[in-house]
Amino acid sequence: MRRKQRHLLASVAAVAGLTAFIGCSDRELRPLNPCTVQGVAESVKVDNIEEVDLLFMVDNSNSMAQEQNALSRELPNLVRVLASGDIEGDGMQDFPPVRSLQVGVVTSDMGTGGFVVPTCSNSRFGDDGVLRTRGNTARPGCMATYPSFFEFRPADGGDPNAFANEVTCVAAMGTNGCGFEQQLESVLKAVTPSSSGVRFVEGSVGHADGQNAGFIRPNSLLTIILVTDEEDCSAANPEVFDPASTTFGGDLNLRCWTYGNPADGIIHPVERFVDGLLATRADPDLLVVAAITGIPEATNPGSGAAIDYTAILAHPDMVEQVDPAMPSRLRPSCDRTDEAGERSIAFPPRRIVSMLQQLEARGANSILQTICQDSFTGALEAVVRKIADVLGGTCLPRALVRGSGGIVNCDVVEVLAVGRSCSEFPGRTLDRMEVDAITGMSVEVCTVEQLPVSGDVVPTGEGWYYDDFSPDVVGADARCPENRPQRITFTRPPATGTTVRLECLQTLGTVGGGVGTECGAEGCPSGLACDSSTNTCQPTCTTNADCAGGFVCYTADMATQAFCVNPTCDS
Repeated sequence: MRRKQRHLLASVAAVAGLTAFIGCSDRELRPLNPCTVQGVAESVKVDNIEEVDLLFMVDNSNSMAQEQNALSRELPNLVRVLASGDIEGDGMQDFPPVRSLQVGVVTSDMGTGGFVVPTCSNSRFGDDGVLRTRGNTARPGCMATYPSFFEFRPADGGDPNAFANEVTCVAAMGTNGCGFEQQLESVLKAVTPSSSGVRFVEGSVGHADGQNAGFIRPNSLLTIILVTDEEDCSAANPEVFDPASTTFGGDLNLRCWTYGNPADGIIHPVERFVDGLLATRADPDLLVVAAITGIPEATNPGSGAAIDYTAILAHPDMVEQVDPAMPSRLRPSCDRTDEAGERSIAFPPRRIVSMLQQLEARGANSILQTICQDSFTGALEAVVRKIADVLGGTCLPRALVRGSGGIVNCDVVEVLAVGRSCSEFPGRTLDRMEVDAITGMSVEVCTVEQLPVSGDVVPTGEGWYYDDFSPDVVGADARCPENRPQRITFTRPPATGTTVRLECLQTLGTVGGGVGTECGAEGCPSGLACDSSTNTCQPTCTTNADCAGGFVCYTADMATQAFCVNPTCDS
């Protein structure tokens, strides 16, 4: 019977193929053969992500009342899941819970650069990407003002529902915002520091280290969720908004579409926002950007499904064209009336979808959901699962061979931070001392106990095990992709600041002809024999002349059969 374990998928990967020799290990290994290292992982600093900074960009134009209410209904569950690590609601942890969650809210209102527009009360800067502090007192229990961002620490015993209600007082702000939505510019200004070279309207700078200081933390997972029913109209030349302009003519409601070619320099190119958001994180994997927006219902990605951005952009309803039934607007991309009789209409968000596509291609994490749905439950669950993937870690790029004893011939070692001891952590034993290259101080290096696996049962105990069977890896909702259905799972996550190394010891040989495959009941192909130390079929030999490529013939101390191995290191 399978049971859930609290685990951290450390960012470790065996990086060599069967034919490639990476190099000698820098530690004393305990293989049967000398220097039979098939793959030594990169040493990876494991910073258990305990902080999530969550920024909502909520469209506050006059068509968003229903959508703001839908968002507010789902916020309590979002906070509960992040605080508990329990997606399924069954009391078991699916991912390491967040120790500190910070939530801030910005709007789509960035003003009109000083040009007077009837629907824009603050025509110069609007809300300007500054974290919102004004509460919606029209909602029961809401105060007039709040901090610029909210923090929730589950360990302090706070109530996630009460926390979510406070966030809702700010996020469900009403619909009095400017009708020219600049969603991407608002987000970018909110998260960009003044020291950046990025400039905004009238040469102004970003607020990340100014009015929004303290919201984005250095090692946090930055998650941005856009909720909007309109296309982005982030303008490089705000005169496009001026009703009295002699430069830009035509219907005011269609200006952003009419003059939206980035080559004309009137609307900012999408790449501005891709580059700017990626600049906020040293590791793009620590950036999650989600959009609940106007993609057609027929293109809405299913739970856990890969997002086909190209197909979504190619859908006929994503084509921007004037609506024949109402020539003052574009044709809607989705149009839905829910069970309560409330109607959702949205328009093709091509720029927003393109930004998510480019972010994904450059290593960030993106989520896309339609705003034309009765409930945002599925949309925010998709966001939570993406956050869980990042908090969990990385799946291995290739399979390992499990021996007859239920273990793989790999070692996991942890180089601890200065001042930490292997004895503090169950399942760890001291291997040796090393000198930290940065501080010059001695640090302990631990060997992590490998737990044998029998069938598809998660082993008990403290340590790590090779997981190629759990639902998270191979199930319908697997977090590992189809081409990487395996991972190293820790029953107790490594401590923050630890460097983890996965070292796999396998006999090297030429790919093909069964080399490196698991020993089967029928035996190995001709010319190969089963290496009992790895349970794999490997080339046999009697002298060095039998081995190709500079390999040597070697017999392990306790073995009777010799195999070709790489002689670069001494045993």
